[in-house]
Amino acid sequence: MRTWQIILLVAAVIAAFAQVAASQTPEAKPVVPKYNVASEVTLKGTIVEVSDHQCPISGTMGFHFMLKAADQTIEVHVAASKFMKDYELVLSKGDEVEVIGSKVKFEDADTILARQVTRGTDVFVFRDKTGKPVW
Repeated sequence: MRTWQIILLVAAVIAAFAQVAASQTPEAKPVVPKYNVASEVTLKGTIVEVSDHQCPISGTMGFHFMLKAADQTIEVHVAASKFMKDYELVLSKGDEVEVIGSKVKFEDADTILARQVTRGTDVFVFRDKTGKPVW
């Protein structure tokens, strides 16, 4: 008789854990925007800040900069940091640039997914014409 009591107790514990697990909902992940050719814009301005940080859009350590354009300051998602380092691509605070990229909303803010960045006579291409990353 004691064996049946232990089996019932174990079954009750398993059922309780299953119910708790089923009631927990996973955290909603933010919707990650994709490059959209239809939303391409060209902005000219000055780089006011550069950073390498884990990018929720690309899923990698990414190189980003803040661009001060005419009436706005906007974050530009450029490329994977490794790509920038491997090809010795350097963009720095104070650089005057022209950015061609897809303007998208991410976490309630406008941002640019860069396709091409031009600094003087240097042209850096980060995505093909369809928006597919070249890194």
